[in-house]
Amino acid sequence: MDLRSVKAKIGSVKNITDITAALETFAALKMRKTQKRFNETKEFRTTMARILRRLKKDLENNESVFLEERDVKKVLVCVVASDRGFCGPFNTNVLKFATKKILEMKEEYASSEIEVMPIGKKAIRFFKKSGANVKYTYTNVGEFFQYEEVKEIADLLVASFEQKDYDKIYFIFTDFISSFAQKPKQVQLFPLDRSITESFIKDDEGEKKVEHILEPTKEMVLNEVVREFMLYLIYQFVLSANTAEHSARMIAMRNASDNASDILGGLKLEYNKARQQHITNEVSEISSTKEAME
Repeated sequence: MDLRSVKAKIGSVKNITDITAALETFAALKMRKTQKRFNETKEFRTTMARILRRLKKDLENNESVFLEERDVKKVLVCVVASDRGFCGPFNTNVLKFATKKILEMKEEYASSEIEVMPIGKKAIRFFKKSGANVKYTYTNVGEFFQYEEVKEIADLLVASFEQKDYDKIYFIFTDFISSFAQKPKQVQLFPLDRSITESFIKDDEGEKKVEHILEPTKEMVLNEVVREFMLYLIYQFVLSANTAEHSARMIAMRNASDNASDILGGLKLEYNKARQQHITNEVSEISSTKEAME
């Protein structure tokens, strides 16, 4: 192969390696930031879950609009993906999972209308292309970090159920398990799945059993507690999805850097062989010329 073309390829691969390494570092920084925030906010979620467990009797009596079981006429499915690529199978996994779950819902709620709320440009493009009944769209959620940034989405979901715009609301996102493990997950937001509260409480240590007097009414107090719990829960799900996205991008860029390094090693070896061959040819030509002159 021509030395110049091999050298040009080496330069191109080096540039790719520099870019992927920079993207990996940037994704790692974002992942650590969102993961730290996610862990910091767990305590409030757990405290709210404990309060709801203390109100277990009232939860069982459905004394809240957010626990209301209705005839299912309209269902809203929120699906969180990313705005950008370069994150490996992150988007593919969650969108495939969402498609499967939506098909199951169409069978379960055959006579109901199912609308999709895609969050992230990749989800918006996917569901619009597939002909889904898209209702509301949000972008740039992958950069959300503060609670106030997610509150618009959370308020919309809470209000939509409270005002009976929808009879069931589901939230599909990628659950962050570790830096190397993320898994798509579906949660029924409304009506509130009572098992959610138990899943966030690790133990009963230090928790006192007390009776509560609720004023002005049980329903009003329970509505406010459930509302705040769900608003914060949606925030936690978005943080989990964001952490998973940045983690997936970090791993994808690391793999890309490793592959580029392997290619670079092969190109350098090829360049050295070609250069050695070029030198050998020149030496042979000089020797031949010398012999001809003698």
